[in-house]
Order: sequence, then C-alpha cells, then structure tokens
Amino acid sequence: MLKKIFLFLFCFCTLPLGAEVSILTVTDEDKHQTKEDFQHTYEYFITSDSSSMKCQATRIASRWFATAAHCVKNLCQNKCKIQMDLMDTPVSLLAQETHDKQHKIVFVHPGYNPSKMVKDDFALIKLDVRQAPKIYYRRATKKGVPNRAMEANAFFAWLKPRAKAMSKYNKALRPTLPPLVDFSVPRNYEIDRKLSVISIFDGARSVKKATSPVYYVKSLGYAYTTNFGIRKGMSGSGVMSNTGELMGIISSNVGENWYKNGEKVSRNEWFMFPVFNESILAFMKTTMGSDFDKIDFKDAEPSFVRKTRKDFSDVEVLMKGDKTVVKKTAQ
Repeated sequence: MLKKIFLFLFCFCTLPLGAEVSILTVTDEDKHQTKEDFQHTYEYFITSDSSSMKCQATRIASRWFATAAHCVKNLCQNKCKIQMDLMDTPVSLLAQETHDKQHKIVFVHPGYNPSKMVKDDFALIKLDVRQAPKIYYRRATKKGVPNRAMEANAFFAWLKPRAKAMSKYNKALRPTLPPLVDFSVPRNYEIDRKLSVISIFDGARSVKKATSPVYYVKSLGYAYTTNFGIRKGMSGSGVMSNTGELMGIISSNVGENWYKNGEKVSRNEWFMFPVFNESILAFMKTTMGSDFDKIDFKDAEPSFVRKTRKDFSDVEVLMKGDKTVVKKTAQ
C-alpha cells in the first residue's frame, strides 16, 4: 500500500515488441492454450529511414490487423514499410506494404499519448495479405546469419509436399477470425476467463498463460494483471480468452521495487493491456468503415466478466497519469 512504510521505486517498460480470471468452466472448448490456436497472430517488422522495430499483430478482419500504437507511431509518422511474416515454418513469406501520406495503411488512435501508460495504445494496419507484394525466404538457423531470399517457385515447391505448412499458408490467406469482446459499458470488472498470449520471435512460438486475476479498471481505461511473461518484442499481440475471443492488445508492463529500511525486499511486475472499450471501438468504426460491421462482437457483460467492488485506489495512483507524475508520487 502506498500509505504504508514502504518506499517505491518504479521502472517502466513500454514494450516496443519490438507480446496469459474468474474461472468459468468450459467443458467442450478450451481454445488458445497451444501455439496452434494462434493462427490469426503474426510477427511483423516496421522499417523507416531512421530505424526499425519488430512487433506482433492480431488479424481482426480480412484486411485489418490490430496492434499497439507505440509500435508504429514514431516510425510511421511520415513513411515506413510494414512486413507481416505469415508463417512460423523454416521457409516463410512476408506480405509487405509501404505507408506514406499518399497511401496510408497505418492508423494510430488519436487519443494515444506516448507520455501516458497504455490508455488508447492501439493502432490498425490495413494490409490485404492476398494482394500485397510478397518476399519468400528461408529462415536462418544460426544467430547472426541473415535469412536467405528465395524465388516464389522454390517456395511453392517446398510447400507442396508439406501438409502442415500448406495448412498454415492457407490460413494466412483465408483466416479464421476471432470474435472481439465489447467492453463499452464502463464498469470495473474481473475478467471471467483464462487468458493467454503468444510470443513470437524469429518464427519460434510459445504460449504464455495468465496466472493471477485480471481486472479492467474503468478510470484507467485498460486491464491489468501480474506479468506472466510479456516482454519487449511482443507488443501488439492479441490477449485471448480460453474460449476463443480477443480481449485486448498487449501494450506494456510495469515493474515495482519495494524497499524497507533502505533494502530491497521484493519486486512486483504487472502487465497492462487496452481492451475494446468505447474509445477504441469508436476509433475502429471510423477507420475501418464497412469492414467494421463484419466483425463479430460479444458483450463483455455478463458472460465474460464479473462486476467487482475491489478497491483500485492504489493501482490508480501507481498507474494513472503520465510517467512523470507517477515517478514523483514514488519519491
């Protein structure tokens, strides 16, 4: 508690991914517990004249991907290239498009403020995977060795006898899209599902699962829980329920060192993520046009949440506002 004798020193990490609930028993469905369940989630690369970054994204419509605003805000201010890695196999392909003022494919939530934590940290990428130019390549097997480009005919010759890889390729072109959970009713909630995320680095995938209760706090505009393995490079990936719904997008974590009598006694870490609340849904509707109407939404209340009277005052002081305010509070 902030009012007790502990002195808090905070260390913030906004993940430029550059990114796991009351238990509702599900007897016949337990999705998003293995890496094969995340075929709608991809690793992608952003390149500008000045820098580059890798993040993750979740496909929410045939030509739309949800990601974190902090991944693309600065790099795509003027011009950037987006390359979406469509498979996690030894041989893969990148669907790529260039974003600029004449051809916009990156759209950042207008409420996103880099000095704030998590709130409205949301962006959309418009990328038609089937029509976009492709780069085919063989993935490097050793660190420091670059991927090797290959011709399209060599890629398809490799793909043809491999049924599992062919299935992944077909799903990338004709995806099964997750429903989104609508949090537009402003209340404090405990999320009533088991949650998980996928970690993707150089094509290697692993599932991270939440181990503590997850809360949505209306005054903050995002959800939080104990960090369960989210790290730099995973931002923008979908936070999924065990029944197959997209709950939100990976944004950030916050680390908190606890000191007593000048000695560090423990460290806590939290993971925070924006959900599909009123602000984010309004942005999506304006940006996506008629494609927004094709998304399958499910209301958070009552199926996916429990109302909670939990006191979030300490969490609000810790996380609300900009980083400067939080840092001063900790002194």
